[in-house]
Amino acid sequence: MKGKSTITTLVVAVLVFGGVTLVWAGAQHESSAAMPPKVVFSIGKQDQSDAEFDKSGFAGKEEYACTVGKDCTADKFPDRHEREGVREYDESGVQRIFINFRLDGEYHDLVLRLARAGAETTVVKIDDQSPQDVTNTMLGSDEGFSDGAYDLAIGSLDKGEHVIQLTVADDGKGNGSYVWDAIALLEK
Repeated sequence: MKGKSTITTLVVAVLVFGGVTLVWAGAQHESSAAMPPKVVFSIGKQDQSDAEFDKSGFAGKEEYACTVGKDCTADKFPDRHEREGVREYDESGVQRIFINFRLDGEYHDLVLRLARAGAETTVVKIDDQSPQDVTNTMLGSDEGFSDGAYDLAIGSLDKGEHVIQLTVADDGKGNGSYVWDAIALLEK
């Protein structure tokens, strides 16, 4: 009987010790998980709503320009982005958006997160780089206020002044305009 008791005690000790080891290993794994991205700047809140954006004051204006840290806030940013020639939502939309920002150092592994509704394609141009398309398929968005989001890989940007230009492609998708949910520049 004493032999069985010793074996049982040994098995319990191994299980307890093994359990502690597994818990510790799991905790260590969780603490080494990837850190959330660093927010360089953000306009709006990704919440599937355009409520924080400006819905008036853009009648007759084709473009909107702002500077991060100065006047690039959601309450001043146009609610709607329209394709050239579309002025259905004249009061709340513009055709070209310019976001000016300054980096105090070199940033690597940047992404531009676009969150919006609509079936249209957003054309993104940063500084003098080639334009890149962000389609509704990439976003997972559609007409009828169906929001989606996409992280567009930007790569590295040097210290200094930069500009992001946003336009809507004339590709026949949707009604030619969409509403914003949020725009953010992130370092992964």
